[in-house]
Amino acid sequence: MEIREVGVVGLGTMGAGIAEVFARAGLTVTAVEADPDALSRGMAILDGSLSRAVSRGKLTDDEYAQIVGRVRPGPTMASLAGADLVIEVVPEQLAIKRQILAQVDQVCRPDAIIATNTSSLSVTAIAAASARPGRVVGMHFFNPAPVMRLVEVVTTVLTEPAAGQAVTELARRLGKTPVQVT
Repeated sequence: MEIREVGVVGLGTMGAGIAEVFARAGLTVTAVEADPDALSRGMAILDGSLSRAVSRGKLTDDEYAQIVGRVRPGPTMASLAGADLVIEVVPEQLAIKRQILAQVDQVCRPDAIIATNTSSLSVTAIAAASARPGRVVGMHFFNPAPVMRLVEVVTTVLTEPAAGQAVTELARRLGKTPVQVT
């Protein structure tokens, strides 16, 4: 499965950085946040990071415009319906992450991969909230996501091998070094 369209749920500092990484790699990104003010703040974080890259000569104005053009704010979870992969980047609380996964299940295609950016919680416990735990993986970016090279790809005993492979390949396409964890 080639991942071309990505959803990011949670657009705080980490989520905005992850959205930037995907967009810089040429993927279309839908960014979803709980409330409109938080979504605006997240988009401003993304814009600020990219603007700094332009001012430092690391991006041209044209590259900036192309990257920003790949990220669209999504007002609701339903905005994620076309995503090949959705990654949640919400607070490290099991109940919140499980609630988000259950909501994502309702709107995504059956073949979509659902990823969690958890750094401390059990991916298996998070996947238990999904109707399709075989399509759930951990994709843990380190902060700041646009700079840090490593991405942990965490699979569980329930993860379908193809889902883990697709996320590992995606990490490489992003210019990251995937570290596989089971």
